[in-house]
Amino acid sequence: MNQGARPGLGRTWRLIFMGEYIMRLAIKVRALFCLACVFVLSAAICRADEKMFVIMPFSVNAPQSYSYLSKAVPGTIRSHLSQPGAIRGQAGQAKVSSKADAVKALKQSNADYAIWGVINVVGNDATVELNSVDRQGKTWSKTASGPTSQLTGTVQGLSAALGSEAMGVSVAQKPGFMANRGVKGATQQKGDIIVNETGNSQVYLNPQFRYQGAGSQDGSRMVSQRIKTNMVDMAVADFNGDGKNEIAVLGDTKLAIYVWEKGNQLKQLGETQVSSSNNNFSMRAIDLNRDGAADLVVSTFEEDSNRPYTYFFSFKGNKFTQPSKRIPYFASVLRIPPTFAPTLVGQNFDTVKLFAPGVHLLVKNGDKYALGTRLGLPSGANVYNVAWIPAGKDSPQPLLVMLTEDERIKLFQGNSMNPIHTTMERFSGSATGMEHYKSMPGLAIDKKSQLPGKYYAPMRLIAADLGNTGENVLMLNKPISTASQLFDRYRYFPQGEIHALFWDGVGLALKWKTRRIRGSVAEIDLADVTNDGITDLVVGVNTSPELGIGSRQCMIMAYPLDVTQTDPNTPADMSDFEVSPRR
Repeated sequence: MNQGARPGLGRTWRLIFMGEYIMRLAIKVRALFCLACVFVLSAAICRADEKMFVIMPFSVNAPQSYSYLSKAVPGTIRSHLSQPGAIRGQAGQAKVSSKADAVKALKQSNADYAIWGVINVVGNDATVELNSVDRQGKTWSKTASGPTSQLTGTVQGLSAALGSEAMGVSVAQKPGFMANRGVKGATQQKGDIIVNETGNSQVYLNPQFRYQGAGSQDGSRMVSQRIKTNMVDMAVADFNGDGKNEIAVLGDTKLAIYVWEKGNQLKQLGETQVSSSNNNFSMRAIDLNRDGAADLVVSTFEEDSNRPYTYFFSFKGNKFTQPSKRIPYFASVLRIPPTFAPTLVGQNFDTVKLFAPGVHLLVKNGDKYALGTRLGLPSGANVYNVAWIPAGKDSPQPLLVMLTEDERIKLFQGNSMNPIHTTMERFSGSATGMEHYKSMPGLAIDKKSQLPGKYYAPMRLIAADLGNTGENVLMLNKPISTASQLFDRYRYFPQGEIHALFWDGVGLALKWKTRRIRGSVAEIDLADVTNDGITDLVVGVNTSPELGIGSRQCMIMAYPLDVTQTDPNTPADMSDFEVSPRR
């Protein structure tokens, strides 16, 4: 009997234990449910306290070239006003020209405020009228005027007034760095890179990127020895396949590879003659055969006819070879969306225009490359003067950057390549150029009475998200010279600055820049040139012209970029750049 009863007794105890387990589980589920209810209720209370505003496209009374401000300015106001937990905005689509229209849009959006405005541009001045209405019908209106070049500052000031006077939220009228700005040079700082021209604390890429500095003794800028070469172009990549980066320096007719060694010394690993008859024009790096070693694409031109020839060089195993035959095209490397992978592109030669219309992909055809699919680029684009800025937090889609013939930066947006901005400032500043004569179609070139023009090789346009903050910057050279303002052909700039620009929804704004670089900047690149694990801003510089053209020397400068010290929330100074019409 006892032995027969044991199994039944065991089942009883198991049922008891199972019941207790289910009760405990039910208690835990009930507790989690209550906790979830608390969170939901708290979130609902927060949402109830959070105000909402809807901002409509602005009316623009200005030339057609300023029409993009209709949505760009509301976007700036929306981002400036929005504060998590306090107030949140959304973009409206309806056109509003009166209070009645605004009230109607307010009811449809179920927001607390409706915002609309008008922009008037006359000459170099811009007037902005900002209006709002709340659910009770109370209106607020304010107007501010200023130079078109300072439109962003005008909009920020109006946004601050709207937030504090009508919505009860505190919005900084100016970025914090501007509020405490004093006389330049009043506070001595170490380093050579300017961030918004301030002396703020150590929160930026590199100490050399601030205004005042003590030179390069602090390690924030490294300078190599001088090389007896006139630098035409420069590129940094792993060319020999050893897993470390080398430096390719393109001279007038030669190509040399160097490695950066201790003591900031460049050691030459090899040198070759590119062409015995052509002049070197441009150079880009790309791994064509995907063997882990980057190849070099070197464009040259015949001095008399400007007819181009592009050569391909490999330096695998510290030995120069030509994996493909030369081709009669202008060629370069572009990072094309949506993948932004380095892509080989080419363009035909035109005896009158220099560049034939159309930039094409280059495809391998036997032992040489041929023109393939044509890219959809705006008029004036060539293989050297364009780059794409990937989409980021300030731009929902990629932006096409083009260096115009007069060396201004022109921005295009969308698949239709709609021009949205052109800088007043000039950039690039290359000294390498091709002389060419222009003529009317069907007419011969008159070289006796016509002065030749000159097309200068655009320097590298680098778009990068430093520190993975979601904000892309465009890095490029800003040449500085008084003589160049008087003489178009004066190209040996005695000094320059590397600027990092970003799209703020209205125009290109200055994020940071280097201190003045003594000498003529020849090229820039972004790579770990010293192989220490830190990405560097690499600048190739030719010596100033006082040494004589035949005695030109070059050197390499490296600015380590410590992205761990980047503060992505620091506002940028946008006062150095003008909003200008489409061109």
